[in-house]
Parts: sequence; structure tokens; C-alpha cells
Amino acid sequence: MGEGWVVPSLNGRIVRAVVPAAGLSRRFGPENKLLQPYGDSTIVGTVVRTLQDAGLPVIVVTGHEAERVSAVCPRADVVFNPDFEDGMGTSVACGVRHAMPCDGIMIALADMPGLSGATIERLIEAFDGEPERIVAPRYASEPDRIGHPIVFGSAYHGELCTLRGDVGARDLLKQWRDRIVWVDCEGGLTDIDVPS
Repeated sequence: MGEGWVVPSLNGRIVRAVVPAAGLSRRFGPENKLLQPYGDSTIVGTVVRTLQDAGLPVIVVTGHEAERVSAVCPRADVVFNPDFEDGMGTSVACGVRHAMPCDGIMIALADMPGLSGATIERLIEAFDGEPERIVAPRYASEPDRIGHPIVFGSAYHGELCTLRGDVGARDLLKQWRDRIVWVDCEGGLTDIDVPS
């Protein structure tokens, strides 16, 4: 696995990205939404490439159609989640366990191909290597909603490893909301749930 994104303000500390890409995409229909064409790649392939272009080593957590998802994520470190049918929480936990030890972990959803490199860089700079810091974007179109991706300092990695069910880190973020450092971003970031 690559070392991680390093800028002078991080003093050599390491940040890695985890992309949960194991789900069944039931709302999308019979096709795996993550494998649908997007630009010159696929939905998940675009997310992974954007993270890699920003300098982050990427861990892709697979489950449903693992070989096909892995094939469209070159240069990523791929780990299979045997419990993927139990929900996204298990995939986040699986990816975080694989990413540790490091100073920060960015959880990036696999169905948000509109993610920009500029947003990634701003989040990492706001994180600044602080172990008890959580950094999240606040998009102008949805100022009351916690945006994605989210950077978690090392103080939270242990609890992220215990996630179960289908809510990801949502409940933990409610508990830790007063610790979030917000990065204001223009526009919004839409996840793809249905073909339209």
C-alpha cells in the first residue's frame, strides 16, 4: 500500500482513503450501479481515480460482484468484505481495519463520481493531522446535511472498526457532531441511487 498523502502541514502524517464498494445497489435495479459508465470510466472507477489523482492511496472494499468491481479500480488496494450483505457498516469497518495504522482515514462513497480533487485537498488541509478531528464538507445546496467524503482522525478508527448494519458511520457522526470541522463547498454532491 502507498504511504499516503503528505503535505508540509501534516508533518509526514499519513492519510488513506476507504471506498466501500460492496453493496447490492438494490434501489438501482438489476445492474450494479457502481459499474455503470461514467465519463471514460465507471462510477466507482471515477471516484477511485479522483482520490488517487489527489495523491491518496485508496482501499476499495468489495463484496457484490467483487471481481468486476476490482477490475475497474486499477492501482487501488482491494479487500473483500465477507459480511457485505449485512450492510455498509461492515464494509466501512473492513476498510478501516485494512487502512490502519495511519493518522487519518477519508471515507469516500463509491457512488459520488462528481467528487472533485479540490474538495479532497481542502478536507485534508483542514484535517491537519489532528487525531481528534473529523472534517466534513458542507455543500451550499444542503447546508444542514453532513456531506461526503469525511476525514476521521486516528482517535475514531477503533470505533469505526466496530460498525455493523446499513447506516455506515451516521450514528457515530451524530454523537460526534460537535467535533466536526466544516469545510464550506459550492454546489452539492449527489449520490447515484437510480438510473435516472
